[in-house]
Amino acid sequence: MNPREKKEILNKLSEKALRQELMIPLLSKMGYIAPIEYHGTAERGKDIICFEYDRLEQQRFLAIVAKTGDLTGNASSNSGLITIVNQVQQAFDNPYEDLYNMRQVYINEVWIVTNGKIVSGAQESVIGTLRKTNLDKQIRIIGDDRLIELVDRHFSTFWNASDETKETVVIQRDRLLGFIESLLTANNIERSTIESVKSSILYSNYNPDISKNINGLHFSNVTPYSIELSVIDPDYDDYIVSNSYGITSKIIQEAKKHLSYSFWDIEETMEHANKISKLTNPWEFVVETQSNLARNYPFEKAYGDAAEFMDKISYLEEGLNDLKYFKAFLKKKGKLDWTKILAQSISELLPEFEKIINNSKEDDLIIHYRIDEKETKIKIEYNSSSNDIVFTTKYKRIEIKGFGRNKDGSLNPVKVMEAALHRFRKYVEELLEYDDDKWIDEYVEE
Repeated sequence: MNPREKKEILNKLSEKALRQELMIPLLSKMGYIAPIEYHGTAERGKDIICFEYDRLEQQRFLAIVAKTGDLTGNASSNSGLITIVNQVQQAFDNPYEDLYNMRQVYINEVWIVTNGKIVSGAQESVIGTLRKTNLDKQIRIIGDDRLIELVDRHFSTFWNASDETKETVVIQRDRLLGFIESLLTANNIERSTIESVKSSILYSNYNPDISKNINGLHFSNVTPYSIELSVIDPDYDDYIVSNSYGITSKIIQEAKKHLSYSFWDIEETMEHANKISKLTNPWEFVVETQSNLARNYPFEKAYGDAAEFMDKISYLEEGLNDLKYFKAFLKKKGKLDWTKILAQSISELLPEFEKIINNSKEDDLIIHYRIDEKETKIKIEYNSSSNDIVFTTKYKRIEIKGFGRNKDGSLNPVKVMEAALHRFRKYVEELLEYDDDKWIDEYVEE
């Protein structure tokens, strides 16, 4: 498609289409966060608002003033550039209630965007006026030529949008939603959260944001507006459970979720909390939290997400001490790697747990386990009379008020997996005659 054809497409856009169909998705693709339409009687110079983080991790807010048609140098016309600049002045002078209703913020930069051209001489005249108040560094004027460059670089599919049939778009949408659902399901995200995420993608003005590390990824937090990926040190990324809290990576995930929720109550401690949320070593996570957050608002409160986070920290500290001694004992016995591998194999039984739960018709659901020493795996033993059974878990198939159940009282496969991991640890303790009090007296720090 040549530049003339692209200009024709731009020129046909109404102001509403320019805002909603072009600028909002374009800003998202350029890396700006949560672009939202702010058009209306109270906009005060702001058609669209979004933000980004600078190198100091500070939010910088951008406002877009979107216009259709050519912008002239006529000071008395609504399409005059100087008239629009006066509108922009309002964007800088009037605070904006930010996207999370945390506080009022001021705009750092404004773009004046038009689908038409900037009439020769108009921009130079306005820039000269802006220099007197140093606003020339905070205002960008973007005409059709510059807008085409931005679209070509970041949102090239916009030019072909009119060629897509409704059926094609529906197929693409369903495929993407199906992929998102599969991705979240594979990582044990609750059904209600999955539906909320899908609904928000379809109907919300907020765009999901993904932050990630490279190695050892797992989900740290999932909301309708973001999927955060995190990482845990390899020494703790296993399925040997703590008697205090269970799976280490899971409690880290839950703790980080409550930590992220508490961010909105924090101002002075925000920098510490942000750094702590990126830590991968559970011990450092506990120590830094207790040193830098525990006595600060809102973490000293007895209620709310910050209190939930501090509770998780207490469980985490207790459990990490428990694992330190237990893993040291396993290492001395030459059974640490063996225990890790077998615990990992229990996590791999999750699809089998799902099938058992879905197909069971009995009131009591009993699952037997055996160790396949040849493959170094724990497997489900379906012969209840087998001599190879090493431990067993038992549940009521339906228990309306049971702990960790689905809303209909049915079993949650993840909870079945966790129960098996706890039962396996008990089996190992009995097998190796682990006495934690006696071992703690004997333990010598390496």
